[in-house]
Amino acid sequence: MESISLVSTSWQIHINLSNIESCRIRWILYRKIVISQEITAGSFLSSIHFQPHFAGETITTLCLKGTVQLDSAVRILCLCRSLKNLVLWVSPSNEIGHSDRLLASMQALPLASLSLNISLVFRYCASPIISLSEVPTFCTITHLEILNGWILWGSTIGLEHLRNLTHLSLCLHTQRTKLSLVTLLLSRLPLQVLVLRTTEDLDVVQAFLKHAGLSDPWIVLIGDSHVDWDNLGFESAATF
Repeated sequence: MESISLVSTSWQIHINLSNIESCRIRWILYRKIVISQEITAGSFLSSIHFQPHFAGETITTLCLKGTVQLDSAVRILCLCRSLKNLVLWVSPSNEIGHSDRLLASMQALPLASLSLNISLVFRYCASPIISLSEVPTFCTITHLEILNGWILWGSTIGLEHLRNLTHLSLCLHTQRTKLSLVTLLLSRLPLQVLVLRTTEDLDVVQAFLKHAGLSDPWIVLIGDSHVDWDNLGFESAATF
């Protein structure tokens, strides 16, 4: 019998199990992980310190948010090498090189779905603004959600070159969003769904799009909430 300590979300389990039972339960608990506190991130890193191969092969869905620090997020991503679904809602760091460290930790991840604060990669009004197509991590993604409202105010940040994108979620502001950029995305990408999140009245936004000739059946308007791809046909995505 062995004693193991497992951490998932903000709770911890201590149990004595046979080797076979231990592996089965660890696989169930670790396959999808949500971490919202920095203290939990530290406990999680400690729990997988002596079994990095297990973490690297088992965890396929990961959500990092809340008070989790960027350095902890990078350390976790370096261990979870089989991630297919990643939700990255941690706050950016002011330290020089934080973007490079994050992108390096995401390289070679077999990601299909990504939701993130794009300021982790670059800031609004950064000069020059990079194109996401220049970042290998983004080139294999099929489902992408960007939290930041300023996307499409003056740039697509290269989204139209991510030719594997079929599901895309962005913010829309009737006073700031350039609809010519929305049209560009619809014409360049093989989108099945374009989710536009807004804090404005949905009827007003619907009329705004219709007036501009944007009545594409692939456009879905929702309130300013995060997308559950599972309800839009993405069966393999985890709902956090």
